Amino acid sequence: MPKFVATRANFGYLGTYWKKGEVVDADTCPNPHFVPYGQSLVIDAKEEAAKKEMEQKAAETVEKAIKARGRAKK
Repeated sequence: MPKFVATRANFGYLGTYWKKGEVVDADTCPNPHFVPYGQSLVIDAKEEAAKKEMEQKAAETVEKAIKARGRAKK
């Protein structure tokens, strides 16, 4: 039976509720807020890479600001 992962917290049929990241075994996708398990792994890897890149750019920006501040004081 295929596995699907919730991409966000959502309500399903008859008041069921899923939290983001919860894995469900089902014959078909329960609703549009689910993706196949394998696809969710790819999405998670891309999000993690984007997060690391954003943190690196933020660190570079802070470093440039510190250097610029030091030059301005002289």
